[in-house]
Amino acid sequence: MGSRIEGPSNCPLQILIVGAGIGGLTAAVGFRKQGHQVTLFERCELARETGAALHLASNCHGILRRFGIYPETFGANPVHGLLEYDYTGSLRVDADLRESLKQWQNVWVLSHRTRLHEALKDAATAKDGEGPPAILKTSSRVTDVDTVNGIVTLEGGNQYSGDLVIGADGVGSVTRKYIYPNLKPFSSGKSAFRFMVPHETMLVNPQTKDLASRQGYMTFWYANDRRVVMYPCNNNTVMNCLAIHPTYLSKSPVGTENDWDQHTTKGTLLDIFKDFDPRVQALLGMVDQDNLKAWTLLDMEKIPRWVEGKLVLLGDAAHPFLPYQGQGAAMAIEDATSLVALLPSGTPVNDIPSRLALYEKLRDERAHKIQDFTRTTGLDMTDEKRKNFDIMQFMNYNLSHDEFHHSSHALKRHLWSRNASKNANFSWRLPLAFGPLQSPRQDLLGRPQAQTLDAKTITHNVRFKTSATYLRNWLPSASFSFTFPGTVAEASFCCVELKNLGWLGGFGYNYFGLWIHGIQYRCEDGTMYKGSWLPVLFENEANPIITGREDLGMPKVFCDINIEENTIECSWKGRRWLKMEMGGLQEEKESVKQGQDDDNLLLWRYVPAVGEPGKADAEYPVIVEGKSKDLIVVDKKMVGKRGKVDFDDYGETLMEKFPTIGGIVKGLADVPIFEVLEVSRVEGRGLDTFGQARRIE
Repeated sequence: MGSRIEGPSNCPLQILIVGAGIGGLTAAVGFRKQGHQVTLFERCELARETGAALHLASNCHGILRRFGIYPETFGANPVHGLLEYDYTGSLRVDADLRESLKQWQNVWVLSHRTRLHEALKDAATAKDGEGPPAILKTSSRVTDVDTVNGIVTLEGGNQYSGDLVIGADGVGSVTRKYIYPNLKPFSSGKSAFRFMVPHETMLVNPQTKDLASRQGYMTFWYANDRRVVMYPCNNNTVMNCLAIHPTYLSKSPVGTENDWDQHTTKGTLLDIFKDFDPRVQALLGMVDQDNLKAWTLLDMEKIPRWVEGKLVLLGDAAHPFLPYQGQGAAMAIEDATSLVALLPSGTPVNDIPSRLALYEKLRDERAHKIQDFTRTTGLDMTDEKRKNFDIMQFMNYNLSHDEFHHSSHALKRHLWSRNASKNANFSWRLPLAFGPLQSPRQDLLGRPQAQTLDAKTITHNVRFKTSATYLRNWLPSASFSFTFPGTVAEASFCCVELKNLGWLGGFGYNYFGLWIHGIQYRCEDGTMYKGSWLPVLFENEANPIITGREDLGMPKVFCDINIEENTIECSWKGRRWLKMEMGGLQEEKESVKQGQDDDNLLLWRYVPAVGEPGKADAEYPVIVEGKSKDLIVVDKKMVGKRGKVDFDDYGETLMEKFPTIGGIVKGLADVPIFEVLEVSRVEGRGLDTFGQARRIE
């Protein structure tokens, strides 16, 4: 069987996945939603997942929800806290984490591995659902992969051909040898007993009762070279336990390095942890001897490459994880999601190689960095590197990441760069967050002038909580960042109605934009500037757009803006794309001046070079300091809590209906609104000219 002939971009890809574990099934679910044809090959008869329970932290929980998998529906329970003891039972840490974990958008949950596996399998293969159901072939051991032609051969001789083969077959990967044959996993020197104990059993035992009484708590006991970890799952009804120890203590004399799931005895388990707290001894005494195994914890050197021809690796096949941070499954889920984001519906077959190269680049650094964190976490307590290791400093790196947003944005930039190399007239224009834009050339018509209190200003504002991981991709350079480490940000859709402007001959105009709050800019000398960042500003008059762009570096574009009381509508050529409504407004009696010392506005100026497409004459950060603004005298302020922002859905016709601003509209429409914090309508006299805008560096 040969590979499929390259077809038009509207043809679904034929994707073969070797391995139907957590990573392989996540990829199958995502590719199914993209409309691709997926076939999975699982060597086991029932495609069951080994192991007991796992962590679904914010970085992978959000991905699962995007794909329609809701862990709380199959018993996953949120993390509430952390208990840490030394091996004798002396308490070292007792931390309630519920408030601190709120900084991340998605809840950190603890899930039974088998239940997650079943949910993913159902989502991938069920007849009902978005896209064609994946085909799962069990008892299908892969014996050969043709990386050039994308052919998978099974034991027995059956062959299957695809546009892409994904090796998701775990730490003992068969597919890995077709990319780098000499790289094999090795023992880390530690093994782990894995077992589960019902809460009911623990609650009736006086020694273990307290350990099961706190719902959602992870508990750790540490000795120098061994540790016991426990955490609940299945709606806090079952305790998942992990007893890690030097391998030589539990290894059978006839065992080999490949015996990673050896049966062992309960007596061996109790002997290894005989010096631990009596509560631990009581817990270990509840183990079912018949199901007790000791797993060798395997590690592997960094793989030099992830891709060979039409074969690509994900999860433990590329980077086996030790269990010390609970990120192994998360990294497999992130890998799968990256591939899904980089190969959306409509991907041409001949584009696959360049996108796989991008996948390797995106995932290699992050996966191996977290892998290194994990190794350090698992060192013996007397190791100097382990003693000086603060795991909390890596929490933000681990959890403040959304791989779908990250890879989707990387794909956009990849395509933009490729188009630039092929098109001599390719040019970048503000706003850069949305990519290169098509727009007619505009002439300069003058500068804004100082205004007086004769000008009238009415400001309509909806402030809301949103996703920092989504908005972070829009920041124009690495020097910009959020002022906080979490995944929840605040932003405002704001519309301003200006009247009686002297520099416009007594006429006025309206503008509408998105203010992203809590942004900072770090200069090369370490100086920090904080404020709200403005990625785009729509205006309904040409003159303000031109002067704002040229004089201030503001990212202005055109649209029609209609304001009726507390309802704002944005449109283009009579086609509406947004409606914003504010309700429940009540007047605030105090009249104050609008503008505060910390009310800074951050901008990014970009000037394309004339006659040299793709080159910038200038690009640099700009700040408009709130303390230097022209202040507006507020005559009336109305505030409330009821706000609604709706984007009209044009589906696949969006770019046809809005040929010059469709990309921006799509970017704004995808901004999630978690919660409306406040709506307001402020009437005042005077005009903020932003005349104090200045270049930062």
